[in-house]
Amino acid sequence: MKNLSKHAPISFSIWVLLLVFSGCKNDGPPKYEDFDENDFDQVPAVVIKITRTPIVGNSSHFRWDEINVYYAYNLKSDSILIGKELDVDLALKEGDGFYVLVHKKDKDISFIAGHRLLPNDQKILESYLRKSKEKGVKYFGVEEE
Repeated sequence: MKNLSKHAPISFSIWVLLLVFSGCKNDGPPKYEDFDENDFDQVPAVVIKITRTPIVGNSSHFRWDEINVYYAYNLKSDSILIGKELDVDLALKEGDGFYVLVHKKDKDISFIAGHRLLPNDQKILESYLRKSKEKGVKYFGVEEE
């Protein structure tokens, strides 16, 4: 009996560790860190919507918002793709051009790269915005909500 009480704390510790690690699954969407950076292409995109979600406080006191950015990419094509990134810490506004990293094998996986557009890619954005205006929509290929 003396031997059992000696091993009880060790058994309990192992059981607690197994319980803790079994609850640490990542069921959320994949993050950029989950991929190899060579699996991505950098492409131009445009901000189509920005939302703010209050995290802390209210309008009469200190307020901290989560900035969510929705963007369109694949701008040279007729099949525009939509992405979103939550809790972004970049100074972007609707209509701004910037870069996203797009997975080479799954074009629906994209992440904000955070750089301002270079002149050649700025022309792609301008062409896209011109096409949108010609079609009489705010953003071509994007459904209005």
